[in-house]
Amino acid sequence: MELADLNKDEQIALAGLLEFVVLASGHVTEDEQAEIDAIVNALGAESYRAAVEEVDKRFSDEETLRSFLRKIDRQEAREVIYGTIMEAAMTDTVEGRESELLTWLAKEWNVEVKYEEPPADDAKA
Repeated sequence: MELADLNKDEQIALAGLLEFVVLASGHVTEDEQAEIDAIVNALGAESYRAAVEEVDKRFSDEETLRSFLRKIDRQEAREVIYGTIMEAAMTDTVEGRESELLTWLAKEWNVEVKYEEPPADDAKA
């Protein structure tokens, strides 16, 4: 499954998570902007804009977003959305509130979070 395969509600979930996790700091780094641009390209500018408008109308706070996210039930879509948000979030520091939302989401959506170990530095041997 790819971002282009997300239905309307799943696109809204993605846009909402972007707003609450990546855009929450009030500034967007170049790397974050590149990730957002890739998402816009994958969804299509009009679909992304429509999803953002829905987010602005529906989610006045994180709790209303969480309630909506509970209704996303296609596991493949959950994994694509979560992976996309993690990629975008990891381009900058993930702060406490954002980290808490991502941790809650992984548990709520039953998404397995895999952390890659940094490559071993053979020079230290």
